[in-house]
Amino acid sequence: MNQPEKKGFRRVLPLLWLAAVLLLAIAFVALLPAIKEKYPADAPEQDLQTTAADRLIAGKDKQTLQSITVSHLDGDTYTLLYRDGSLYLTLKDGTSEPINEALTDDLIEYATQIYVEETVVEDESEFLENLPDMGLEPPQIEVVSTFEDGSTQTVSLGYPFSTSAYYYYRWSGDCSIYLCYAGVYQTFEYSADMLLSISQPVITRSLVERVSLLPRGGDPIVCSFTANDSETVSGTLQSPFVYPMEQDATDSLLNALQNFRLGARLEAATEDTRAQYGLANPQVVVKITQREGLYSLTDSDGVLQTYPLAASAYTLSIGDQDGEFFYYCEVDGICYRASSFLLAAFLNADAMNYVSLHPASLGDETLQSITLQTGNGTLDFRAVYTENVLPNNELETDKNGNIVYTANITVNGDPITEDAYTELISRLQQMAVSGRLETQAVPNSVPLWQLILITDQGKTRTLTAYTMDSFSDILAVDGLALHYLSSEALGIALGEFSALLTQTESEQ
Repeated sequence: MNQPEKKGFRRVLPLLWLAAVLLLAIAFVALLPAIKEKYPADAPEQDLQTTAADRLIAGKDKQTLQSITVSHLDGDTYTLLYRDGSLYLTLKDGTSEPINEALTDDLIEYATQIYVEETVVEDESEFLENLPDMGLEPPQIEVVSTFEDGSTQTVSLGYPFSTSAYYYYRWSGDCSIYLCYAGVYQTFEYSADMLLSISQPVITRSLVERVSLLPRGGDPIVCSFTANDSETVSGTLQSPFVYPMEQDATDSLLNALQNFRLGARLEAATEDTRAQYGLANPQVVVKITQREGLYSLTDSDGVLQTYPLAASAYTLSIGDQDGEFFYYCEVDGICYRASSFLLAAFLNADAMNYVSLHPASLGDETLQSITLQTGNGTLDFRAVYTENVLPNNELETDKNGNIVYTANITVNGDPITEDAYTELISRLQQMAVSGRLETQAVPNSVPLWQLILITDQGKTRTLTAYTMDSFSDILAVDGLALHYLSSEALGIALGEFSALLTQTESEQ
């Protein structure tokens, strides 16, 4: 924009020096209102006026506010009604709907109070020919506030001043032209649709049963999840192949789902808006299904409350990127902005990053049996857990209310201690693969060993190893070979029980 050349505009030259000195600080502060409005945090943040160096030159009693009418130069005009500290958007059918509470305070503040940064000219009548260059004739945004006494107050917002974080600003109370902080402009920049309250998806990690990630031009990635009594969730990759998921990968995906939040509401999804936002052919579509159950939420008083949650399903479509930090997305027929950080787990999904690197680990599942078959013999571990019954015929419990069991554990029929069995399981859980295979084909040869794990809930996992070279073995998990592991890995996991295989071989 070409700046007006009137002599009076020399009054703003000191601001250029100030902007140059404080450019980074101003840019950061300028982002705070936008981040706050698009992604309100759970904890209260500072009001904008406490973070900006603006000054109050006039104002009206907020409690006497009746309505705010915002008109954008592009034709978007809407009216907000004030009732008991809240704002309600007047809809086309004459009804009203409450707006996003996170935006209410700033709208009321800047509609009733006049904050400015600097006076550009004392009398606008001397610069009427320059008003179009400032974006004030016609204004880019006009805000008309009405009050109980019948009075009105009008604010006009123009172009940004140079490359600074300030905008040309005038109001109906005097004839001066000012600069205002960018946060004032951004407060009234929202369209009507963007002001409406956002109904966030309620996703609880322990209730998620299935997630489908459908990338543009790629193979679907489908994961299923099961939770035990302690709400520890284990995942299984169902597509593009069936394979147990690494626990860290399971936790990361479920956390991304539970932490997902919609940002600014844009408008209804139509054929035109989907094309505009890249949603007609989205980058990825995420489908989530949840079983019914309970979820917890901290209320406004900081108290953790538990609520019932019905079975639900959500579909999230991710479209084009909007700047560096946002993407467009669609949920339930409405287009939104959403943080690129919250969407990264879905945009960068790769099935191979989900697969288990510790294939003998079944998480917190209780192993009922471990059977190892090798060319040297067999190790057959069996664990039977019996509830302890007190003399009064009640079940014994510990201080946390958990039932106390007596463990009867054997290997090849001979008893072993519970500690020895627990340590064996721990070593098996730590047994990690060494790398990926170039092909998923299972060798057509005699296995070196086969390990069968069965939990007390009947879940079974079978690991089979084949010779790869002198140092590594190909590992197939439930019949699918994705990795290889060290030829010494199993022996290390068996620990002292390796001697039983040697003993078995000598007996043969």
